[in-house]
Amino acid sequence: MHTSGHLFSGGWGDGRGFMNAGYAPVFGANHHPASVATARANVPGIYVREAAIQTIDMRTLPSCQVLVGSPICWESTPAGGNSAARVQDELDFGDNQNRKRSDWGQTRMTAWEPVRYVEVHKGSVLAYCGENVPGFATRNHRLFNAWLAVWDALGFYPTLASVNAAHISVETPDGLLGPLPQYRDRLVWAMVRKDIGRVPDLRPRPASICPNCGPVEGIQHWPGKPSGRRVGSYNPRLKADSKARQSYYYICPTERCHARVEPITRGIGEVLDPTVRGHRFGDGRRDRPGVPYEDATRARVEDGIQEFGGKPFIITLRNHGGATSLDAPIGTVTAQGGEHHYLVRPTADMTVDECEYRPLKNPEKARAQGFPAHHPFAGSESDIGLQVGNAVAVTVATFVAQRTKAVLPS
Repeated sequence: MHTSGHLFSGGWGDGRGFMNAGYAPVFGANHHPASVATARANVPGIYVREAAIQTIDMRTLPSCQVLVGSPICWESTPAGGNSAARVQDELDFGDNQNRKRSDWGQTRMTAWEPVRYVEVHKGSVLAYCGENVPGFATRNHRLFNAWLAVWDALGFYPTLASVNAAHISVETPDGLLGPLPQYRDRLVWAMVRKDIGRVPDLRPRPASICPNCGPVEGIQHWPGKPSGRRVGSYNPRLKADSKARQSYYYICPTERCHARVEPITRGIGEVLDPTVRGHRFGDGRRDRPGVPYEDATRARVEDGIQEFGGKPFIITLRNHGGATSLDAPIGTVTAQGGEHHYLVRPTADMTVDECEYRPLKNPEKARAQGFPAHHPFAGSESDIGLQVGNAVAVTVATFVAQRTKAVLPS
């Protein structure tokens, strides 16, 4: 059994994923007390260091064969050219409760912490795995290339892939997991030691339906980036003649076909708890009694009632957000900016004010991240919301762990 060490973020999603793949975690590190308690609750007896990862002397951490950790984005650090350093402006609007600028200084490690760990444990580390938003690579090419060059100098070969959690399915001890009912674009990587002589295949092949060939495993098509390093996001509306270099869609793998295909997805309705009730929309905000919802929110509810004919639906309070079906995935679950996703249940009179309205609850968002019911979270509701949103999606972590394990010496 291979061992793993986790410089983790959030509620132990990467740890759960690597455990799904059969790894034995030997340590964790995180600055957040509730996240530390969550890791300990899921792996009794594991050594977990509660500290800002940037401050840890890596020589004091146990050795492992596979290091796992997902760093903060370049653009929110001084290295990203942001003199305001370690804060990010929220892009949310409407009725979100938290509109202040979010302090990212302690939410994740920098990209250099895994380098520091591997440098002092290079005799034992076979691979380093992680993930981030695609902008981690695309918004500062020079810094990202320099980071890859450091891994090359350390004797590791990098493998990169762009994935979306809505398209990843994996076998786990709990059975088939995924795809998740949220669109969550990520860049994933595995830095594998060169002397192993093999690299993992991280390319996703989602179950899809081809109009000509029937069920197939789709392959990514990047019309604006026919060759070279491909990092970007899934865009189902991308045109075949698009010049966009950071977007892709899926096509049939059959050479004589290559028709456009859509991956099979799961709807958010599959993870919602029907016993949790909301409140009357016309009664206004729960956090500010007597204050009505904003006009933009009201318009989204009205649009949803008309579009879905009185059936329940989701509205998303983000820039460019709107009403979506319970049969479709929602947008990315995050820890930033308060509540984003709200369930709306229209009543028979089809009026906005009489609709039942509530945010998605932490257990529902945890299921949308792939956490099993037997995965305990420690801390307050606010702590749990932070852990769920900051975590690596469990399916994505399991996918990377399984693919990496396949090339490691036994």
